[in-house]
Amino acid sequence: MIDGARKRVSFKTQAEAEEYETAVAGGFKPSAANTLQAYVDENFYDKDLWRDAKSAKYIQGNWRVIYRYIPPTTPLDKIDEAMIDKLVNGLHRDGKQGGTINRKVANITKLLKFAHRKKVIMSLPAFEKRQKESNARELTLSREWERASNLYFDHIGKPVAKHLFNFLLYTGCRIGEALTLDRKRVTPGRSVIFHHTLSKTSSTRTVPLVPQAAEAWAEVCKLTNSATPFGELMPYWTFRDHWAALKAHLKVDEDEFVPHMLRHTCATRLVIAGVPLPMVMKWLGHKSIQVTMRYTNLVPDDLDVAAKALAMAA
Repeated sequence: MIDGARKRVSFKTQAEAEEYETAVAGGFKPSAANTLQAYVDENFYDKDLWRDAKSAKYIQGNWRVIYRYIPPTTPLDKIDEAMIDKLVNGLHRDGKQGGTINRKVANITKLLKFAHRKKVIMSLPAFEKRQKESNARELTLSREWERASNLYFDHIGKPVAKHLFNFLLYTGCRIGEALTLDRKRVTPGRSVIFHHTLSKTSSTRTVPLVPQAAEAWAEVCKLTNSATPFGELMPYWTFRDHWAALKAHLKVDEDEFVPHMLRHTCATRLVIAGVPLPMVMKWLGHKSIQVTMRYTNLVPDDLDVAAKALAMAA
């Protein structure tokens, strides 16, 4: 009996059938209501599942993508290797990169393992091997795109989107850090403190405010008395909608043209300007120098600088 109705349960192997019988004897009650989206929604804020409540909106975005390839009404116990392959192949076909695919697969992997631990499902599919990820952040914002973006936001009358755009670009902070940034952590015209409790990293960092970032912060503060100006005036998904419109306006057909590329651009510009990697690491709040090293692949003549220095020392 499943939810009061008589239904035949089938298994791939004898071992699965025996495991099912043992679980039922131990109190397991199968439910036809355990469909993918229903289970995601029911456990969306479970700390044991996602561990980091700050990433809730990001996880929600991942699931919206997953539902395009695995229907949200799919029963959890029907998600098998073929469906995982369909997800991976569909993402590949749509031009997604290895890192993007890995993050989507990781979400469904965590969910199914969680359901298995809770005895909601009795077996797990074989999960796809991780896709190869690029060591470099390949797409950065050109100066032309920067100028065009500012003109676009001015033209459509979205000053807050413009200010957030410039603040992200010239501080290199993550969008979540900007949206949760409190006025008390900003010394106008001088510096900003990104506290570790509101950051992806475990350490607090202080970043100087260059003129472009200082102006963006000052202007957004004029528009509200909120302690968190960007978060009050520009919710995450609103900015993502504006970004999608900007991408269409610029006629950019690049999967990596996302708001996070502003952070990549900040890092790349620092490296190109010759800022030592330990300083770039500190500015961005990277946990290790290996993360910062990814940006050196975008500087084709970085070894030429070293060669000139060596020649001058001879």
